[in-house]
Amino acid sequence: MVEGKIEATLQDVTSHIRLRQKSAFAVQHLMAAARFSRMCGNIEITNAGIPLGNFFDEQIACVSATVMLATASLESNLNEYFSEIETNFPELSKNLREYAFELLEKKSILEKYQYALLFKGKAKFPIGEQTYKDASALVRLRNALVHFKPEWHDKQKEHKKLERQLIGKFSINPFIGENGVFFPQQCMSYGCTQWAVTSALRFMEKFSELSGLPFKFGKFLDRINPEFENKA
Repeated sequence: MVEGKIEATLQDVTSHIRLRQKSAFAVQHLMAAARFSRMCGNIEITNAGIPLGNFFDEQIACVSATVMLATASLESNLNEYFSEIETNFPELSKNLREYAFELLEKKSILEKYQYALLFKGKAKFPIGEQTYKDASALVRLRNALVHFKPEWHDKQKEHKKLERQLIGKFSINPFIGENGVFFPQQCMSYGCTQWAVTSALRFMEKFSELSGLPFKFGKFLDRINPEFENKA
């Protein structure tokens, strides 16, 4: 009996696995906004009862940062939905999906949200609803800070328009009180920062309800809380 020897050669098979990753910042922006809000609260509590001082500069920084980051969260949130356009907007044709983001690029933040609802086959956000009006006021405050145009305090025009949109929405700066103008002095307050964070969060939550798109902030609510815990 002759035994035959069979040799099998297995060539090495090399597999290349490519991992792709995208960063999302809507949640990060709002968590950062809440952190600056708490810092502003700390400043107000720590300096309670003393005359206006250099700490007001810190408050201005905290308020400005909170407002800008809360508004950035609004815009990032929508951009993240559109970055997964095939998943989030299957209602759109392939051609429209390719050009949808380009078509909206020059629209305002809230206009983009309205179009997103239309793309989902939903009714537009009621502009008379408080959630929408607060988000609109937040964006306007952000714009006024970013594109700040000085006005004489006794002859305010655009600043007065902003005041009419914001007055009564939050408590004013206790160190300025009634001695200053609303914008850009009285509104540099902890109350303004709380309102900014809450307004952005509520708007995005309501949009999620209206559109059926996922709400990304739920498991981060403890870190998005703008409330300062007074341990004094």
